[in-house]
Amino acid sequence: MILQRRVLQARSSWFVLALSVFISAVAPAPPHAEASADAEVSGAATTEKTEPTEPPTGIEAGASTTVPGPRVPTPPTAPPPPVDVPPALASDLDPDVPPKTRWEFGVKGYFRAPVALGFSSRPGPDNLTGAPQSQISYGPTRTIDANYYSFGYTRLQEQDWVEMFVTAKSKHADATVGWMGYWLSSAGFRNYDAAWLPGVAYVTLHTDFDVSGIKPTIALSGGAWWPNFGRHEKYDTFTLGQYRQIGEQLKLTVPFTPDLSAQLVQGFGTGRDGSFNVNSPPPYQSQVGLSLLHYAHAQVNYKKVLEVGVHHNYQWTRDPNLLQNTSADKSYTNARRAGLQTVGLEAKLSLPRVGKVWVSPSIVQVKNGWALGEAGVEVVHSLSPEGVATNYFAWSGSPANSTGSGTLYNLGFIYENTLANLLGVARDKVPQIKGSAFGLLVNSHSDLPLNSKIPQKTTNSIKWGADAEYNPWKWMGVMARWDAVNYDTAHGGYIFSAITGRLSFYSHFASGERIYLQYSRYRYGDHMVLAGRWPWGVPLVAGSDIIQGGPYEGSKPDMDVIKFQAVVSF
Repeated sequence: MILQRRVLQARSSWFVLALSVFISAVAPAPPHAEASADAEVSGAATTEKTEPTEPPTGIEAGASTTVPGPRVPTPPTAPPPPVDVPPALASDLDPDVPPKTRWEFGVKGYFRAPVALGFSSRPGPDNLTGAPQSQISYGPTRTIDANYYSFGYTRLQEQDWVEMFVTAKSKHADATVGWMGYWLSSAGFRNYDAAWLPGVAYVTLHTDFDVSGIKPTIALSGGAWWPNFGRHEKYDTFTLGQYRQIGEQLKLTVPFTPDLSAQLVQGFGTGRDGSFNVNSPPPYQSQVGLSLLHYAHAQVNYKKVLEVGVHHNYQWTRDPNLLQNTSADKSYTNARRAGLQTVGLEAKLSLPRVGKVWVSPSIVQVKNGWALGEAGVEVVHSLSPEGVATNYFAWSGSPANSTGSGTLYNLGFIYENTLANLLGVARDKVPQIKGSAFGLLVNSHSDLPLNSKIPQKTTNSIKWGADAEYNPWKWMGVMARWDAVNYDTAHGGYIFSAITGRLSFYSHFASGERIYLQYSRYRYGDHMVLAGRWPWGVPLVAGSDIIQGGPYEGSKPDMDVIKFQAVVSF
């Protein structure tokens, strides 16, 4: 009987709904109803313009729309408003059924599309003893600062990158799905490894509660995404770590006063190491080994003036799947001893007139870095512990010479200020000048085997620079920048520098989009050559032996590079 009564109620609701639609179709709607409907449609989207640092965590990251609930038809004596809603839900008919979750949806994204042209005069590869002729080459192939996973990376020669995030938000939940890729295949050949579809997918559940008049907020996240700490904006790397993982994160935020708050963050995740064989039948094309990681972060915030945080992370493995048939040096027993540990802090200070200061020191310790590759902790321009071992601890595939073990002492810093801040005027006023100084130091100590042939245990690497941008009008800016990178301060010739000029156009200099034309002039030390190597044979820039090997290997990189780039953050 109860079921029959609910069915009759549902049918009655459908009949009343259909009747109201018919009446609204034949009777003109009052002017105020039309205006209300138009406002509801036109006021759907707002956007933010910020540089991306990590996938968005809520609808505040982009455009939003709200799914309206069902409307009750007005009596036949008055013309009803237009009916533009979905059919009534079971939860609307029965008070015992919980209400259906209402979601707000948003989109946030970022891309950069560069054209980089390297100019040089060289003999042809088929006649290296012939007369030099002018060449125009793909810029990243002929420079040494375009590799994101190299200490020499300066962001002057950034390559393709696209990311798009779709978000859904309800009262106590945020969900995000993201697509990312680093190669715009419509411009030429397809790179099947470049697109990550999807790249991230995670959900955050959050709520607040009352404790003696204080309302802390607790948030639990789960899924695949890249939490990060200690981001060096000028070099797009991390002094503390970015975590490429699938896992969980628990965040507690305590607002002691309107001006003072604290955050505690704990996370655990897994990274996937392995290989993929396209010739094997699906779904048996991959062999996977698991690495484990944990991180913790504690931070205190005072107004928008000061942020101070301390950080710890650790990565290790207990999965023998990739190490079942290996040599004695690269055995599972040695892999069980492998690990990466980071401790450090991050501080931000922002004061009127004085400007903004960011400082982040850290210590990274690696043991048997060869055993932890492909994913997990990304730190100081290295994708994984194996990347750290390759970049700083002379790992070349031979455990007899190096096991990829050692310690890094790092320090990143940025100082920036604007004319508006110095004068105490609005930030969007023109003319405007913005300047900054920045740098990154890495001191590496390798723990080498007793009979290693590597002659050097310690290396001091430093890079630094400064830039200034002048905006005479809101839609145009002129920038000058200087960079210097020294791979080894104790040995001459491992250094290069660049002077860069840039002309930018945008809708507003504080917006998230720009199109710019850039020219960089490079100078190189004697050892900074194409496909250059350390004295012990390891490539100076990871992967350069593959990308830059060939007839021009060992020659000077291009000194003149022109770049035209479109970039937007929405």
